[in-house]
Amino acid sequence: STPINKEIHHFILIVSAVAIILGVTFFIVGLALGTDIITNLVFMIGIIVANVPEGLLATVTVCLTLTSKSMASKQVLVKNMEGVETLGSTTAICSDKTGTL
Repeated sequence: STPINKEIHHFILIVSAVAIILGVTFFIVGLALGTDIITNLVFMIGIIVANVPEGLLATVTVCLTLTSKSMASKQVLVKNMEGVETLGSTTAICSDKTGTL
């Protein structure tokens, strides 16, 4: 897996944990206040769903596209988006006199 896949997976785990903790917390607070169980359950599901980032996929795609466009202006051939982010996370590229990486 690529570095950006690892970062996105880690981010999704954090957001999911926060959403579930918030949903359960509000459910418990609602029960403590004496609100109906069905109302609390619907509110808990709403809290969990509201914390899902809908624009995450679009943001990642736009960032990778802008990066590949920038590399294309420097005459770099980009065949797939994962190659762009892998090259973007490197600190040094070593090659011999024949150009082999």
